[in-house]
Amino acid sequence: MTKNSRYQKIFLLSLSFFLLLVLMAVFHENGILNAYQLEQGQFEIKHENENLRSENEKLRLEITRLKSDPYEIEKIAREKLNLIKPGDQVYHIVQAQKPLPLIP
Repeated sequence: MTKNSRYQKIFLLSLSFFLLLVLMAVFHENGILNAYQLEQGQFEIKHENENLRSENEKLRLEITRLKSDPYEIEKIAREKLNLIKPGDQVYHIVQAQKPLPLIP
């Protein structure tokens, strides 16, 4: 066996081993791609948590207003429950039907 062919075999084996390590680092279940996907999922969950926190804070403020502000309670009673105060007049607006087109 010549020195050149021996070095070529060692070089090819080393290169193959290195490529195998790179492929394992990228595509293995604990590899770079999976880590990237997990990081993206974590980012999305953090963003969703921030949105939920702000929504919860808005709801807490609304609860506080409903417990303490009589005008807010009256507003809900009028808008959602269709309640009126004694002496109020209620107007029902009825949309007119479209006239049928005339056929000549």
